[in-house]
Amino acid sequence: MEDLPRDRLRELLDAVLDDDHPTLSAMANGALSSPFHLSRLVTRHVGEPPVALRRRVLLERAAWRLQRGASVTDVAWESGYESVEGFSRAFARAFGHPPSAMPPPTERGHWLASPNGVHFHGPTVLYVDAADGVEEVGAGDVTAVLVRHDLDDVRALIDLAAELDDQAYRQVRLPGSRAIAWDGPDESIAEVLRHLVLAKVPWLATVEGA
Repeated sequence: MEDLPRDRLRELLDAVLDDDHPTLSAMANGALSSPFHLSRLVTRHVGEPPVALRRRVLLERAAWRLQRGASVTDVAWESGYESVEGFSRAFARAFGHPPSAMPPPTERGHWLASPNGVHFHGPTVLYVDAADGVEEVGAGDVTAVLVRHDLDDVRALIDLAAELDDQAYRQVRLPGSRAIAWDGPDESIAEVLRHLVLAKVPWLATVEGA
């Protein structure tokens, strides 16, 4: 398999999803590539042909817009379809119902099945893991989302460490490891978790303005 630097793959995906690149030739021109080369690389490294990838993401964007009150006609034109009928047929094939029957976001997300995890992300929200899938969180409070992620990660580490016996918990695994010079050694799981937990007290107090 041909190796592809991560930045180059990002360039190819940006070209595929650019609003000004509705055709494979336009995508290739935007990526400074040939249509054949672009199609082969994207399909190999992403698992989805570029035209199919673009069509799916645009349908996801259409569903997101419909859930927020946009008309079927407006969304059809925005999605690059020449007729509302053509858009409605494509939408129904993808989602299993016509665009006029798109459920609200509280009942159904706007993402379709994907082999690569590339989806349309609404510009006003962040997406976080939830018990039943993916949850939209307002992007206005980025700090709250980051704090939540950090606390969840540390909680998961503590839960895993609870399964260890005391010897494994305190065993020196990284001799000489010291992430922060003034914070003491981080040579064992016990030391790493102790520093993570103790750091939360002043850190959360600062976030809260205490």
